[in-house]
Amino acid sequence: MAHYRSSGKELRKSPKGVIAGLILIALLAAGAFGVRMVLNGMESLVPEPVSEAEISVSDSEAESSEDPNALKLTTFLYETAKLHHGPLVMINSDFPTTEVDEGLVSVFEQKNEYITTRDMQVYLMDEATLALNQLAAKYFEATGRRDLLVRNAYVSYEEQKQRYETELAAAGTTSGVSAAIPGGNELESGYSFELGLYVNGMFMEYSTEGDTGWILEHCAEYGFIQRYPEGKSDYTHVDNQPCILRYVGVPHSWYMYKNNLCLEEYLDLLESSPADGAHLAVKDQLGRSYEIYYVSVDPNNPALETDVPCPAECKYKISGNNKHGFFITAELGWDNQDTWTSGLS
Repeated sequence: MAHYRSSGKELRKSPKGVIAGLILIALLAAGAFGVRMVLNGMESLVPEPVSEAEISVSDSEAESSEDPNALKLTTFLYETAKLHHGPLVMINSDFPTTEVDEGLVSVFEQKNEYITTRDMQVYLMDEATLALNQLAAKYFEATGRRDLLVRNAYVSYEEQKQRYETELAAAGTTSGVSAAIPGGNELESGYSFELGLYVNGMFMEYSTEGDTGWILEHCAEYGFIQRYPEGKSDYTHVDNQPCILRYVGVPHSWYMYKNNLCLEEYLDLLESSPADGAHLAVKDQLGRSYEIYYVSVDPNNPALETDVPCPAECKYKISGNNKHGFFITAELGWDNQDTWTSGLS
């Protein structure tokens, strides 16, 4: 293809040509940094090379590379001492807890007609009591029985201290004490209780035989686990005790039940799911989706509050582990459901 090359004579033929040429040159000079020179009447447009440092990506383009379904987190201040409390705390002699200061309710006053308590001085955390009422109602619906008995539940730090010191004084040595150290009793969580049966006006041991076995088969649907299951004593250091139930909440109870995990195993799994890494994705028995992750906290930090990354666009629950951090459970809802309102629940 032929290229037109100006000789420059066209600009000398008339004033109009001169003016037009000057305007054209001015426009080209103002409009592009790449005008390098005019040689023999020919305008040569050579764009300057763009250095690598000058290449940038817009915020919108950068964001597009991120997973649009990733859980968005924002930082909230949370009371550091709360790491000792919550339905997912680990309580034993290695990790003693502190006194529960809120949330306890009288089971006697809050229970439905399907539950009996040892006496009026039986206490559990409010969410555990609500779930127990739901479990007992379904138990009655399934079996026609209303014989569930809450024999023992919350034990205060001071009460546990008295038990321990009484046994220690009688035995004269710690090796002769069966009571846990103060803070080391599972019942001090406020989420655990000893289940029994109340039959014909008599208190009886809980049995997994017959209709009453329905409880252990279905309690995970209502947030409960068997705290010391059979075959897990290597982790729990306690033999099989089907009468000790612990409220951990859904979806944790369902995941543990379906995967045959005791509390110790499950909490170890959660601690391997940090906030800035891969979260544990689970579904409950109804098909609702959740993401669970762990936030490590220095228990020796004297600060009263700790920055905890929490979900910004959905509801969540937070529990301490009684060791060195918090577990956050984000409630994503059903797969086709809009995100829920954010905040603690």
